[in-house]
Amino acid sequence: MKTGVVLLSLMLGLALAAGPANTPGTMYRTSDRNPAAAARAPYGTFWTQDDPPETVWTRDVQHGTAGAYQVGVTSVQDSLMWVSAGQSQLKIYIYKISDPARPEIDSFPETGGPSGWGIRDMAYKASTDEVFAGFDNQRYHVYNATTHVPNNTYTVSGYSGTVRGFGYSPSEDSCWTCNFTTSPMAKFSITGTNGHQVVAAGSMASSYGIAYDATSGCFWITQAGVAGTSPIWKMTYPGYAVVDSFNPSGWDLGGGAEMWRGDTFLLALEQGSPDDMVWCFRIITGGPLAHDVGVGILSPPTHMSPGTVTPKAMIRNAGANPERGIPVTCWIDSAGTRVYNQTTAYPGPLAPGASDSIAMPVPWSSGPAGNVYDVTFFTALPGDLNPLNDTARQQTHISGAIFADTLVVKRIEFFAPTIDGVINPDEWAASNAYDISDLLGRGGSGAQPPGSCIAYFIYDDNFMYYAMDCPYYAGRIDYDQFGPYMDEDRSGTWSTDSSEGNYWMEHVGGDSAIYRALLDIVPNVWLMGQAPDGVHATSNASGHLQFEAKVAFGTSKWQYTVQPGDTVGYFQYTQVGGAFNAWWPQSLLMANWANPAYYGPMIFDPNVSVGEGRQPGRPYALYRATPSPVFNNARIGYYVGRQSNVNLGIYDAKGALVKTLASGRMQPGERTAVWNRTDSNGRRVANGTYFYRLTVDGEAVSGKAVVLN
Repeated sequence: MKTGVVLLSLMLGLALAAGPANTPGTMYRTSDRNPAAAARAPYGTFWTQDDPPETVWTRDVQHGTAGAYQVGVTSVQDSLMWVSAGQSQLKIYIYKISDPARPEIDSFPETGGPSGWGIRDMAYKASTDEVFAGFDNQRYHVYNATTHVPNNTYTVSGYSGTVRGFGYSPSEDSCWTCNFTTSPMAKFSITGTNGHQVVAAGSMASSYGIAYDATSGCFWITQAGVAGTSPIWKMTYPGYAVVDSFNPSGWDLGGGAEMWRGDTFLLALEQGSPDDMVWCFRIITGGPLAHDVGVGILSPPTHMSPGTVTPKAMIRNAGANPERGIPVTCWIDSAGTRVYNQTTAYPGPLAPGASDSIAMPVPWSSGPAGNVYDVTFFTALPGDLNPLNDTARQQTHISGAIFADTLVVKRIEFFAPTIDGVINPDEWAASNAYDISDLLGRGGSGAQPPGSCIAYFIYDDNFMYYAMDCPYYAGRIDYDQFGPYMDEDRSGTWSTDSSEGNYWMEHVGGDSAIYRALLDIVPNVWLMGQAPDGVHATSNASGHLQFEAKVAFGTSKWQYTVQPGDTVGYFQYTQVGGAFNAWWPQSLLMANWANPAYYGPMIFDPNVSVGEGRQPGRPYALYRATPSPVFNNARIGYYVGRQSNVNLGIYDAKGALVKTLASGRMQPGERTAVWNRTDSNGRRVANGTYFYRLTVDGEAVSGKAVVLN
């Protein structure tokens, strides 16, 4: 890689900030119980100090801000994990435990009392969907786990000090806390009353976190004593006797702790240097069970465009025997109504330790953009001895834009967009709309919701055009910007004789386009400067911030050397309001942003239109449907040069009308119609070849579209 010169402060922060990282275990370990077989699995004996539990996974939860110490952890609603951060942040971060590829999904501030180290340990009460969260001066919040708003704040009676450790028993509806050796271990009600000592302060050593394990009839208590010798205690209940302990290899100082998945797993936060690691330990021991099959979700994804997918699961044989005839069921619910219910069987044999995918026999068609579905997969293997890993759940969100691993840049021939910062739909009609929101928090600023940034890309003979729409951001401040990086020859390295590198389209008092090209000198350095023929503009005219920009094609350092049909490596971030709200590709980790080997593919589509495009004397044109082939929605652009009677229709291979997309007297201009693969009765059409025909004042031109699942 090349050596960089001193960069602008934004990019220095981009290069140095730590993005989320994790080392997940296998997916079958992060699944729920089989809803059709709720019996608890048998448990083996517990370990001794010489026989520690299995570490299923560890996850980095450090947020890239100095002093942002992570101190507490709890599982919430079975699939989520809350991690609290103190000092400079005072925030609670939310992770989706069962989806390692998308770890952080939300965050919210700690308000109403927490200070300094902030929220310490936490515990979850499933029956009321509440999180208990302890902090200074004997107090704790009771958060609504869905709205993140404290329902109440209580003070523990008969106890002094910080509510540092926090354990909760659903069978007794009671709580426990501890605070190193400065306060006793105390038991109290869920409203803080009747607090009383159960273990003397001097017997609690460096105790920090408490996890109540109802299945084992014990507490797991983390120690934050001396680095490298901070064991996790097993303390009996009743009796409060420390009967065992373990210190995992690599474990440093203990933080908060809580049980997860029916008391099968222990989540414990390691307060090492930095305080940034959550460990997941598996409590079940004694070797593999005779029969045990787990399941994870492969499809549908958590975010998708409207359309049809085939639900798929990953199954794993965690037992000791080969398995045959493994039944797998998929449920998809919309607002509590089951809209999909299919069962199939994996014939097998599936060897012990082996995994394989299995597809449902019937595809599923989503509803329109904005819909949210609850997806459930479960197995029901007769004789399965561990139902705790039999079910996987997720939510699938439907977006109007495209979530894609590849960006397709459409070529245009006429009416290039005016670069004024206002995204006119007609000007960008030829482009696909890509949702490049930073769903994973890859930019180090925290995960952003779908729809945070919609990107458009088109090109002509002279320029590459970009547009970024940020619907959730109404402001405009200095250093609002986006940065497109391009590996033009897709070599995975930077070429030293081209304009390879990036452009900063930034607003600093005004809008400017800054280029950075790698010079072929020793040592290699980046040449930076204003792009003489690059243009960038921002605007709030729509009510939120929009970007438009163009970069010239050519051989100069400030130009792109790209031709129609080329595939390039591409990366882009978008920063607004001091935080990254777009990051593509989603798979690119912060640590690899400067390495083009990790960039995603961008394809420059050489096709312009069906037929010959606009011809002199012809007052209309019909453009190629995108995407091609058509999987879900197809965008069909057309041009009318004078006031005319216009009709645009879809026809099957036999020439029969399938659906009319536009009809009537129209004024001149560029337009786009969207076909959602349905006929005039709203029924989804089958795979095959279809034709779209534009008729203007009796004259017609047609194009062909191949429709596939």
